Amino acid sequence: MDKVKIPVLALRQAAQVEVRTAEEALEALRKLWREDEGVKKLLEQAARRGYTLVQTRDVEPAFTAAIRVAIARLRERLGEEKPSTLVVRGGKGKEERKPMFWESPEGVRYRVEPYDLTPREEKYWSYRDKRVEDAAKWVEQFLAMAEYEEAPSLLEDALEHEDNPHFRRDLIPEDLEAELRLLGWDGTLRNLQALVDTLPAREKAFVERVRSITALVDREKGQVVAVKSPIGWEVRQGLSREAMKAVMAVGLLQELVKEPSWKVHEVRRHVEAVAEADAHLKGLLAELEAIATLRQAKHHLDQVGRGRAIAVYRDPATGEPVYRTPVIG
Repeated sequence: MDKVKIPVLALRQAAQVEVRTAEEALEALRKLWREDEGVKKLLEQAARRGYTLVQTRDVEPAFTAAIRVAIARLRERLGEEKPSTLVVRGGKGKEERKPMFWESPEGVRYRVEPYDLTPREEKYWSYRDKRVEDAAKWVEQFLAMAEYEEAPSLLEDALEHEDNPHFRRDLIPEDLEAELRLLGWDGTLRNLQALVDTLPAREKAFVERVRSITALVDREKGQVVAVKSPIGWEVRQGLSREAMKAVMAVGLLQELVKEPSWKVHEVRRHVEAVAEADAHLKGLLAELEAIATLRQAKHHLDQVGRGRAIAVYRDPATGEPVYRTPVIG
């Protein structure tokens, strides 16, 4: 008996759905089986006589795999010899399903529906399971009854339990924690807030030091190479490239820090150039890095210090809260 050739591309085009997984492809094939007699006949013949897959080149591997699974399952169903336990009585063109029950080892009797059985009669595959529909409706109603309330922020919650090692929460990223330790932080959230509170004073001191620079001294020769005057910077003859670069950098740096909202990344390269030429100004870079760390810590504390909304779900029957979850977004 010749094997049946299954045109995979034709089946894929007939499915007309997006397929990302084998499960989705299998569901698409199941729908085709119910709605298309030609597909149903083709797959039955493949299950009985064997098959080969053709036109697979431009089809997702998941869909091809789903065809193999579907045919294997169909072959098992067609090969069953045990009669169906579903009893159907016909009368005046109507079908009636006889109630069936299954008793568990514990002695509990459960009603058995057609969709609980291994289907041999394909017409029962499409039966609607009212239990699933009722459960879905209950879940929808349950979710629609959500109430919202304000909850403590992550920071407030962490501060409350900071002294209890069983409930302590680590809110600070490891890389930021390492930088804060270099500034003298002891690892507690209470002292972190106090350390962050020093940020305005550090920024003010940094700006004042930058604006007070009136001369640049060569790091090697110890000679003054540039002096600030009312009309600009006066430089000595024969300046090195590094010294000239520093003179330009300090002028730009002093202009940048005039803005209250100056950015660390904008001034860093100018501070590096100045500190490279004048050893007396190396401390500027350390001060700037401390400011950068504290600004990052302040931003992080602001984020975890925001209030949170909590969704509360209640039992429809009793009204008692049964589930709480943070609201995302």
